[in-house]
Amino acid sequence: MEPSNRVDPPAFISRDNNEEVVENQPFIRGGEPKSDVRASSPRRPQRPATSSRIGSGKGKAATSSFAQVLSPLEDTLHSRKKAFMLLVSTLLVALIIMVSVKHRAVDIEKDVGKGDHAVSHHANPDLIPSPKEVEQEASAAASPHASVEEPAEKPAEELVSVPSDKAVDEPANEPANEPAANDSATLAPAEEIFNKIDSDPAVLDTTPKDYHEIDLSGYKVQGPPRKPTFYLPGTENTVPGSATGGRIEDYPITNHFQHRNPTSPTAKTWGWFDFEDPDPLWRGKPRPQPDFDSAENRDVMVADFPDGAWQKDDAYMKRFLEEARKLVNRTMESIYAEYGVGIPPDGSVQLTDEQLVQREEFSPFVIIDDLENEPPTKIEAQGKQWTTRQSLDGFARRLIHAIMTGDTFNMVMGGHSAAAGHGNNFVQSYFIKAGETLEPVFAHLGVELSAFNLAQGGMGTFQQALAGMDLRGKHTDFIMWDSSMTEKSGQLFVFFMKQALISGNRAPFLFGDGRGMRDFHAIGAGVGEHGGGWNGPITVDEVQALQVPWAARYLNCERENQAICKQHEYDSGCWVDRDDYTPVTPQDAQVGGRASWHPGNRVHKIRGRRIALFVLRGLDYALQKWAELTAESGHPLAEEHWHVTEYYKDIKEKAPSVPGCYTDETFPIGKKRRRGLRTGGNTTADFHGRQLDIEGSWPARLCDIPLQGRSLWGPRANPVETSLVSILKPNPKGDRDPNPNPAYTEEPVYLPPEKMMPWDTPPGNEVNVKQIAGARRLDVSGHNRHLQRSQKELMLMKSKIEADHRHRHDIAEINNSSRHLAEEIVPGYGISVDWGRTGVCDGTSHHWCDKKDSNKCLLGGTQDNRGMICIDSLSGWLVFEIKNVKHGFIGARIQAWHKNQAWMTEGWTEVNNGGNGNYDQRDRALLEKKSSERNAEFIAQMEREIEEDILIEDPKQRRLGGGQSCGVAGDYTFEFAINGEIKASWNKDQFCQHYTRLAYNFDAIKFMDDESQTGDFELAIRLKTGGGREQTTCISHIYWA
Repeated sequence: MEPSNRVDPPAFISRDNNEEVVENQPFIRGGEPKSDVRASSPRRPQRPATSSRIGSGKGKAATSSFAQVLSPLEDTLHSRKKAFMLLVSTLLVALIIMVSVKHRAVDIEKDVGKGDHAVSHHANPDLIPSPKEVEQEASAAASPHASVEEPAEKPAEELVSVPSDKAVDEPANEPANEPAANDSATLAPAEEIFNKIDSDPAVLDTTPKDYHEIDLSGYKVQGPPRKPTFYLPGTENTVPGSATGGRIEDYPITNHFQHRNPTSPTAKTWGWFDFEDPDPLWRGKPRPQPDFDSAENRDVMVADFPDGAWQKDDAYMKRFLEEARKLVNRTMESIYAEYGVGIPPDGSVQLTDEQLVQREEFSPFVIIDDLENEPPTKIEAQGKQWTTRQSLDGFARRLIHAIMTGDTFNMVMGGHSAAAGHGNNFVQSYFIKAGETLEPVFAHLGVELSAFNLAQGGMGTFQQALAGMDLRGKHTDFIMWDSSMTEKSGQLFVFFMKQALISGNRAPFLFGDGRGMRDFHAIGAGVGEHGGGWNGPITVDEVQALQVPWAARYLNCERENQAICKQHEYDSGCWVDRDDYTPVTPQDAQVGGRASWHPGNRVHKIRGRRIALFVLRGLDYALQKWAELTAESGHPLAEEHWHVTEYYKDIKEKAPSVPGCYTDETFPIGKKRRRGLRTGGNTTADFHGRQLDIEGSWPARLCDIPLQGRSLWGPRANPVETSLVSILKPNPKGDRDPNPNPAYTEEPVYLPPEKMMPWDTPPGNEVNVKQIAGARRLDVSGHNRHLQRSQKELMLMKSKIEADHRHRHDIAEINNSSRHLAEEIVPGYGISVDWGRTGVCDGTSHHWCDKKDSNKCLLGGTQDNRGMICIDSLSGWLVFEIKNVKHGFIGARIQAWHKNQAWMTEGWTEVNNGGNGNYDQRDRALLEKKSSERNAEFIAQMEREIEEDILIEDPKQRRLGGGQSCGVAGDYTFEFAINGEIKASWNKDQFCQHYTRLAYNFDAIKFMDDESQTGDFELAIRLKTGGGREQTTCISHIYWA
């Protein structure tokens, strides 16, 4: 998905009796819009509006008097002199009257085009004046020479402020060839307009300059907004867009000041984020800030804010909080409007009584004060979205902290294939749709919001959660579990949430499943549920469907007419033509992965919008609370209301006490294998349904201690840093991966942004939530955003590279001088890394994943990945460097059923190919070609396996167990060593006794389980079969604590 390139529209402006510009406010509790005079210096008065309302009332009488006086004074020169004097006097009187009328007209215009009086979703809708009431008020002062409807065509141009260098009576510039607000046929494609503005700032010169304009020059991007924080040694110069090269696309700039376009039809209907620094001394340049990184969780003290910081400027904060609340309210209102029950700020829509009821039912929201006596299951039965007062206050603290400190806000979801969005474009999945709505709102407030859809097809969440928060992101603020189809056990849900609280740097808000929430709430964690509601107007047939709002079309059908909704359940695609690339592989007509239990894009969208509403409601509460707390005390807000360190710490310390996870006494992790264990393709009686001894199970204490991990499955946060490759020990040649052309360095076949997908973009006359909430990107021209790196970053990279080179040298020295002591524990040359999908596959809408010639659906965006590292008996030792073990545990997910998977040893007849692997020049050249072919083969194999597992998700077919093979090629010896000491040397039967089933398609080996062991460790694994390549062992995950 390309980031939103839309422009946030302008708020209408008026003036009070002091002739200072003030902003219309959204209606809030109490029903009256607030007014506030800007803290900046007074502006010149507005010019008289060109509306037909000017000249009504007293103005009409003045004009008539002038006409009556003029005729009889034409007889004599004396009379003409009198007429001239009378004319001057009359003109002066008329001017005074017109100015008075203008005041009234502007006030009326203010009511008609109420700037952002969006219905607050906790307010009484009756407080909002109907369009008819506003029209009647306007008619009372309208001119008889023009209709009342005329002014609505150009409200943005009529109500403008004049810059101080223009005369009051100077006519304002009118935009050329502006399209009519309701004439979608005259609109240029949105992507063409917005992308052109972004790439060519000169286009902005055509925008009228007499609206509320700010100087953006001091807020321009100074470098790539997103840089890698981890550098895999040897990949420092790989191309942007590859996994190791990092992201290409600019995020929306997290800045209070954005480009704005006051001429768009959206601006006239919905308003815009109309904010500039009220202090002229600071306009156009950033305010000074404290060193947030010097404090834990960025919790600086109030005294640390320097003079001039915006957080302590009362005038700045008052205006900022007002505009922020209007932004939040109009975004919420746009979601309601998308389904036909919203009220735009200009009052252009009046809801019927039936629609008002439907509005209340769209996404009902409940705040529970006493969770103990009003359990979530009762609320869920009513389909309502809910949270608790305690949770809401904690959420507000977190949100205020993010805005106050310019921190990130990260939302994470784990689940199965339906949650991943299979059958739809990845950007159509509900969690990404929630992020699509929220990201531009947070960007206006100076916060980078990212939504991570980390669901994986055919699996649950356990294999991910056992790595703590390493694969999900340690800086997570909001986490959702959606895996009830594949993970029926309540223990897995509790494990998922406990690890989220214990293992990360933050204590996230927990969202998604009512069961077990009460126990998490009891320790102070924030909890909530997205709920359901009314799904929009009913679709009857193809003709009537055209009258249903676009987002709701084919979403809601009567029981006897479900066929029409089913027919339109999915709307996706694989390609939109572009100038810079033509696919080499013919593109599929639609995204694959449809299944009876996979919802279509319309269901995903409405669910995503409801999740966004939950966050927006919390944000509105936080902003209101911020304003109320500082109304008397002033700014900055006291630390007790926004510091998070102690808040997180208190929850983390109590999290182990939450019941419902595994216990050693009743059910250690993996103690019982539920189904038969297959060996050599046949189920053996020896292992069928057997009970493993305690040596095979994993300790229940993993529920209550922070876990860590690395993997090659995806999507995952920070995909290079969290990869298994990142913890591989370099071989004697200094390489972690002996492949000279690894998939993680492969460049994409084309660069961002994506073209807009017509099937996912509302038509021009429909409500566009992204456009209404959308933040504009500041100008990034004039610098190389892809390659430019700061001096600080270059020094950091250099120090990391030098440290790694020293480490490689030390390894070589140890290997040469101490070969007699540790000769067998030297990393081998036959390590085969199957990375899987290329590019940046991090689970966000800003991913740039699998952009390669062989992809049959380049816009599909699927990020399910099952990479692994494989060895056979010729590969040598596979060695991992595991850092910071605190609780004496190391384990791994191992796939022992693969055959001939270690492709790096192809053609070898002895270990390490006789001592030099594939490092001969001729072998190297052949390997570069083979590696690309191999990765394509592996992805095809991986996708087949995922499809098979997804079919097993079907409730009619799902197996809770289903053992995997312990080996396919006769006997073998599996050895592992820790810190150079061989700990086990198992034959096939012995390996099977320790090969533990933890969940479906999740078989694991435990390497260490001794709480006394702490520190850094080297884990080495090898396979011995007497020289054959057929038997393979592959590792997808390493876990430790």
